[in-house]
Amino acid sequence: MGRPTFRQALVAAVVACVLLPAGALAAKPVEQFHDHFTDTFSDEICGIPVDGSVVVTDNFFLYEDGSSKDTSSVMTTFTNPENGKSVVLSNAGQITDTAIVDEEAGTITFVTTFKGLPEKIQTAGGPVLLRDAGVITFVDTFDVETGDLISSDVVIKGPHPEADSDFELFCEVMTDALT
Repeated sequence: MGRPTFRQALVAAVVACVLLPAGALAAKPVEQFHDHFTDTFSDEICGIPVDGSVVVTDNFFLYEDGSSKDTSSVMTTFTNPENGKSVVLSNAGQITDTAIVDEEAGTITFVTTFKGLPEKIQTAGGPVLLRDAGVITFVDTFDVETGDLISSDVVIKGPHPEADSDFELFCEVMTDALT
């Protein structure tokens, strides 16, 4: 299974259940961040020019052991300025990250888990076109010396058609809806 891009991971928003060190959830964070904002922009998505409008609410926590928890909701409306067709991309849930260093093996493993609704695509005011929900975890192990990827695994709980498609459904669905 291919790795999602940062955008897909963020939108997907992208998803699963990892066991953080018990102290990370019980301990006070060393850094805490809350933000709520709206923004507009023009860009391309899947090769299609779009005008975007986004609403974000984010609560981020960083713990002493380097693990993090990010609870957020993001709703972005993409409108094709050429034909006026719009798509709403939304996600809501929690993302946890932790890194596990195995000094004996010379590896570092990054575990990223998305819980909730990593990705929902629907036409503006219309039907849902694609929905990933539940839990999805990405586990990637690298050689510390070379930076080479040693292994990559994805654990899925819940319907994740985007992940099941090797993250190719996104552009297919967006292109069909915006053109």
